[in-house]
Amino acid sequence: MSIGSTTDPLYVLIRRMKSSTSSHPVAALLTLALAAPLALACGSSTPSVTGPAGNVVIKDANNYSSTSSLTIPVVETTAGVDLSISWDGITQDLLCHTAKPIDNVAFLRIGNMTQADVEDKLAKGQLTSTEVTTYREFHTKGVTSAMLTDFSYGQPKLVPGTDYVVAAGTQYLMLFTSGTVVGVGAQSMVFLSPSATSTNTTVAAPNPCGTTNFLSFTPTLNAAVSIPSAGPWKVDWSEVTKDNFGQKLDFSVTPLDKVEVGFFQGKQPSDIQADFLNIEQDATALYTYAVPAGQKYIDLMSTPTMGGAFPGFADTSGTYAIAVLCSTCSVPAPVVFSILQPQ
Repeated sequence: MSIGSTTDPLYVLIRRMKSSTSSHPVAALLTLALAAPLALACGSSTPSVTGPAGNVVIKDANNYSSTSSLTIPVVETTAGVDLSISWDGITQDLLCHTAKPIDNVAFLRIGNMTQADVEDKLAKGQLTSTEVTTYREFHTKGVTSAMLTDFSYGQPKLVPGTDYVVAAGTQYLMLFTSGTVVGVGAQSMVFLSPSATSTNTTVAAPNPCGTTNFLSFTPTLNAAVSIPSAGPWKVDWSEVTKDNFGQKLDFSVTPLDKVEVGFFQGKQPSDIQADFLNIEQDATALYTYAVPAGQKYIDLMSTPTMGGAFPGFADTSGTYAIAVLCSTCSVPAPVVFSILQPQ
């Protein structure tokens, strides 16, 4: 159950930015969306007028809640010069799992806020397009370093003398991602701090885990949802109105297109909560389903894309849980996560 993939602002923010003819503001990390008003990490939806399509209905009271924060390191460099950026030292991702190859590096210039403001907005998916004034990117194609002047975005390349200068209230962020879908797959990030006195012209991307981890994510599991042991097993989330951060959930902005059902042998819900960032690895069995566009339920008796046919709830030696995710979102955490209680 990917934890670490939410809507999210980074994807939406940047995706919208791509269609803009302006200077392309962008927001990053686990939830951003560039362009008009930011689409919250997992939006809000009006409950179906005709009622849920499934017989097992997840409501807000069943969905988990969470808090998240980021602590992004800062590298001071010479202002206005062509910096050398390298990323071969990234061995772990933000979840402290083995890092995936870095396919894209992005440069974001964010105006009128402090670094703490940026960290808070990125962690909650609340950065808007108007707050990101410059965006450039570099597709790595296997290389592990580049110069700032190599960064572009379908427009003129970055100009350090004007795009990377000392400016009050302006923050510069480098985002290192797996894959080239804007805003998806963040592995690491770093603030750049231009200085008139620094002589440093090199930036090595930091490893997100070590003495201090970049990401802090604290989940709280809530009331389990009952499911008939003998079936049917059509699980419906159409009445969920808030995401795990308590923000309004708009299904048109946050397409929930993936479901994972896991069985955790010998585990209690408290065990799952305590090791939430590793739930996919901890699952004794994991069944993955693709959700058709616009559908807000999944029939567990349908054919999973991974894991084989779901065997039902005969095994009573552990805990069953369901995660509903947005595979194109920047925030890796499930939007919906509930314990399933067979009855």
